Amino acid sequence: MKISKTYAKLLLKLIQGEYIAIGKFNSKINTKLLETFIADFALPEPKSKGKTKYIYCPNEKTLREYLFSKGITNLEKFIGYKEDENPTRAEGALYASNTKDRNFRVFDGFFLNTYINITGKLNDKKISLNSTQGLWNYIVDYKNFTIDNDITIIGIENTETFKLIHKYKHLFTQYKPLFLLRYNNNSYIDWLQSIPNNYLHFGDFDLPALIIYISDFKKKIGYERCDFFVPNNLEEYFKRFNNYEDYDKQLNDKRIKNFDFKQHKEIIEVVNLIDKYKKVVSQEILMERKRT
Repeated sequence: MKISKTYAKLLLKLIQGEYIAIGKFNSKINTKLLETFIADFALPEPKSKGKTKYIYCPNEKTLREYLFSKGITNLEKFIGYKEDENPTRAEGALYASNTKDRNFRVFDGFFLNTYINITGKLNDKKISLNSTQGLWNYIVDYKNFTIDNDITIIGIENTETFKLIHKYKHLFTQYKPLFLLRYNNNSYIDWLQSIPNNYLHFGDFDLPALIIYISDFKKKIGYERCDFFVPNNLEEYFKRFNNYEDYDKQLNDKRIKNFDFKQHKEIIEVVNLIDKYKKVVSQEILMERKRT
């Protein structure tokens, strides 16, 4: 039986002797589950008090045995398992009798890349972070991974840009850069929150990219440590390249409506250029190309 954390917590309150208004089981899924519990005699019919109907549990043993028969072996531990940010499949099998009850993070970690000689420490052991072209570092044990404070973490959204980051090094000569490509988990945020290093976001020069920077990084890491990369000659790129199609597409992005970009000083120039030229600039335009 698949039950939600909310429903499980309501069951625990019933076991603890509380009377719960039937309206608390307000979602369609929870209402159907409650009907099933009542039909199977795990819970009695609701009791009326005035105009309100209440659910109660007259027999804890009956309810716990019913849950056990449905795979919920321990209600309290099941709730803890549901609240755990990083549950294991073993816990899913033990407390929910279902290893597919939740989406598990098979891989914790994130990719790192750099074209300069940088070292870090993993479990107090020094490691080289300089990547061979075509081979990236993937940090799994990020909780025990540290770097020097003078290294600037530069976040990349685009895998192709991350792969070819050596072709963008002319943009970052003033930094000691370590490039980060987030994976499909929150490990990169956990790590960035645990270190004091400055964070620089290198994205496209369009409104969705600015929202990603603000919502997914700046608000989570801290305003004082974050910046958005803006090249000195950005307006020249807006003049030279005519990407009107992506500009039109971004106007349909629901996240953009009512978003106050101009409260973030570091991106005002980008916002003004987008508004002025009614087009956007992709970061690939900044790639260094060999002259023939």
